[in-house]
Amino acid sequence: MVFQRIIQNLLTSLIAKLYPAMFLGVICSPASADIFHLRAGGQIDGHVIKRGERGEYIIKTNQGATLTLSSRQVAKVDSHDDTDMLYQARSRATPDTVEGHRELAHWCKTNRRNTLAKWHQQRILELDPNDQAARLSLGFQKHQGQWLTRDQIMAAQGMQKYGGKYRTAQDIALREQTKRLAEIENEWFQNIRIWVGWLTKRKSTEALDNISRIDDPHAAVAIVKVLEKQDNQRVRDLLIETLAELRSPLAVTTLVDFSLNDPDPEVRLQCLEYLIRFHQPIQLEPYVQALNDGKYSNDIINRSAIALSTIGNSKAISPLIDALVTTHSFKNTDAPPGNFNTSFGTGAGGGGGGLSLGGNKSKVVNRDVKNLSVRQALVELSGGQDFGFDEKTWRLWYINKQIPDFVDTRRDQ
Repeated sequence: MVFQRIIQNLLTSLIAKLYPAMFLGVICSPASADIFHLRAGGQIDGHVIKRGERGEYIIKTNQGATLTLSSRQVAKVDSHDDTDMLYQARSRATPDTVEGHRELAHWCKTNRRNTLAKWHQQRILELDPNDQAARLSLGFQKHQGQWLTRDQIMAAQGMQKYGGKYRTAQDIALREQTKRLAEIENEWFQNIRIWVGWLTKRKSTEALDNISRIDDPHAAVAIVKVLEKQDNQRVRDLLIETLAELRSPLAVTTLVDFSLNDPDPEVRLQCLEYLIRFHQPIQLEPYVQALNDGKYSNDIINRSAIALSTIGNSKAISPLIDALVTTHSFKNTDAPPGNFNTSFGTGAGGGGGGLSLGGNKSKVVNRDVKNLSVRQALVELSGGQDFGFDEKTWRLWYINKQIPDFVDTRRDQ
């Protein structure tokens, strides 16, 4: 078979040289369009006449024979169009010279065979290293008297190609580290998701053990993702406890968020306990922000006050004083008891304004609300002081407390 192919190639080359016009007509025939690679080894040249009911290939070979191959016998099929076959003919007939390869490289470019064109340009440089046209075609540039590729020029400047762009070695290292970290986090996500699924099945003990033994901070992202879609409170408790023990900034921010926003008061207190147990010292900023930011509801302000009281840091006294009484918007039907529902409106006919009390229509009004939990936190952090909701008195006491007692250390003993 191999000997036959060698003879066939030699004859093909000879015919191409002697009778090029006739050869082009033969080559353009679809008879040699496909190569069928066999699983058992070897290959068959031909084209598919049709596919059988079970997916088998009914082939007409280049020698004119008709064969049937099952899909199991065929490893893969390489299809060749007329252009590929025409290239084979031209390449066999092309002399191994600079001009011969230049002409064939041009033909390859015209027919969108850029990889082949590049090969012929490289062959030109092997024959003539100073061929400027080939150098330019291959992307070389004259740089400081030398022919260098773009990659070589950028490498001299400490840049390497990565992700389609030239980057510094430090940038590449950072991107590689980020890529590896993403792979680790994704692996943790897949494992944790599987283990959570086991918790309600026979492998619950194994799953519980696997989750409770997690100590890799890189698992924090995966745990938070699973928590976002988890409704089973027992599973959530397990994941939150596991997350709390990880030395991860994401674990801290998640616990803070749960301690303020989780609808279950037990979860809020538990998350705060985890923060105190595993993440000392605790940053006060998130809770202070909850006191001051107008977008937070009155409930969030009081939850934050409870958290600050539990943390026990006296630096929270000043922002707590500011949050003793806060202003919130209510519909007149939702306003706290004892407050007037007032709004200013336009009189009949648009002539002048007036004070409207009550009325049938729902109006949005602003009300000052006394925050009991804030007051209780102040009493706790001040060591028992209690000035009610009198913000001015609290502020005066706080300022006086900050004035140090001056002792004359220079006084003779």
